[in-house]
Amino acid sequence: MSVTYEETILYGINAISVVVEHAPERVVRVLYHGARQGARGELLERAEEAGCAVEVARARQIEHYASGEQHQGVLAFVRPAPLVEWSDLRAQARQSGGVIVALDQVTDPRNFGAIIRSAEAFGATGALITSNRCARPGPVVAKTSAGSSELLPVAMITNLAQAIEECKAGGFHVYGADMGGAQAASLDLTGPTMIVIGAEGKGLRSKTRNLCDALVSIPITGKTESLNASVAAGVLLYEAQRQRLPQG
Repeated sequence: MSVTYEETILYGINAISVVVEHAPERVVRVLYHGARQGARGELLERAEEAGCAVEVARARQIEHYASGEQHQGVLAFVRPAPLVEWSDLRAQARQSGGVIVALDQVTDPRNFGAIIRSAEAFGATGALITSNRCARPGPVVAKTSAGSSELLPVAMITNLAQAIEECKAGGFHVYGADMGGAQAASLDLTGPTMIVIGAEGKGLRSKTRNLCDALVSIPITGKTESLNASVAAGVLLYEAQRQRLPQG
């Protein structure tokens, strides 16, 4: 049994369930070990109903492909979700008045996965990553995002500064997450918006910070000095959604 360069491995019930439900044609095959019952049994049944190949595997095979990650006794070989064109994602957000969350050298795939999960949950149009010094979609991201990485459009560019300038020229508000910024509730997060999230521990690069229309912060009343990248992104994306929802 081998994996081709055109396949990626997803593990965990939630991540696999999303791709089985929304894009079963991308599932090459599903491997499982253990009893076909509970959530795992339901997933396998849905996969077979969707026409996916389902095979019993040895425990050591599952462990080998999952590389020590928590897999819940099931993994799938899938054709990766294609990245979208940046121009298309930008145009969609501009036309719909949506939100794009951009990552400024966020390298931890678990943080990236958590950001994608929040972005999809709070109705963002998509995510933007760079081709260097940034986490990429993959099995860890899919698992951490509970499969949301299979739903949220992701574009990749080489130059974040240029992407910010293109958004500003297109009528977007561009806000950078920074502890020294204005409180999120005081800023207009309606209309086309880009929220830029900086790297773990380092925050935004100075060039990125200077290009933003404004910096946005989250009020913290406890003794914790700061929030990690994924938590900060989730709070800001929630605030953007809150401002868009009908009041009353």
